[in-house]
Amino acid sequence: MAVEIAPKLFKNTGISQLYQECRPRYTESGVIEKILDFMRVHNEPPYDRAADIGCGTGLSTQHLLPHFRDVVGIDASPSQIEEATRCNTAENVRFRVGSAEDLCMFEDASLDLLTVGTAIHYFNIDEFYKELDRVLKPGGVFAQFGYNHHHTRPGLSLADGFIADHPAREEVNEECNKVFQEIFTRFLDVGGYHPALDPEMYGVELPSGYVDQKKFSGEMMHPCNLTTLMGLLETLGLWQNYCTKSGTNSQELAEQYRGRFLNSLGRISQSSEDVPMEQHLTFYVILARKPSSGDRK
Repeated sequence: MAVEIAPKLFKNTGISQLYQECRPRYTESGVIEKILDFMRVHNEPPYDRAADIGCGTGLSTQHLLPHFRDVVGIDASPSQIEEATRCNTAENVRFRVGSAEDLCMFEDASLDLLTVGTAIHYFNIDEFYKELDRVLKPGGVFAQFGYNHHHTRPGLSLADGFIADHPAREEVNEECNKVFQEIFTRFLDVGGYHPALDPEMYGVELPSGYVDQKKFSGEMMHPCNLTTLMGLLETLGLWQNYCTKSGTNSQELAEQYRGRFLNSLGRISQSSEDVPMEQHLTFYVILARKPSSGDRK
């Protein structure tokens, strides 16, 4: 399955710091636990080596560290790798600038696990899968996971219990969610960023011959306020692609939407920036093993 290679969207330290501070943590969804449970079916811990490709600032990479002797995060963006290195100082993790299509830093059959989190739509899949098959050990696990923005629009609500009796609460709740949904619809309609994600699988088609394929999907809730919400939006590839394609200034767009949120939130609080909210996101996990000599042909 061919996937258009996206431009390098994370070009400066400011965006990478926002990414680190504002993106949801996959621990909120149980993704890492699902991957490890899948591995334990055929291979008992401890595990030797894992790689996180398209690692960003290491938000998911860090949760592999207790389970592997050596973990390597790879990303095409120097600013993402710089931030990942700054934020993750454990002795058993390293971060490197690199390409998913050229994993020359890994020897043949050297990895127990290779993960890709919310990044596979940037890859040339044919070239990446050649490298995946080269570097995974027989019986090694490939895990891809991410958000389902292209199939299920995320939602936004006021935090449970916040000013529960305010007469305008439900109207404000609806207004904020409407703006949040509008943002994703607007960005997706621009085109040019639609990854080739199968509507049933959510991720890309798995490599031919890989066994024990499993798919999970579910919902996660990420607490936020207006500052962290806007930080999340500004770090989305969808947002940056929209600004590039439409010639829109990112900061001006952010201020436009911030103003709309503030107009609504100001109806129920004098501290609009600090109103507690919750993002409701859907996610997917797709798992498979590289065949080993013990698998039936």
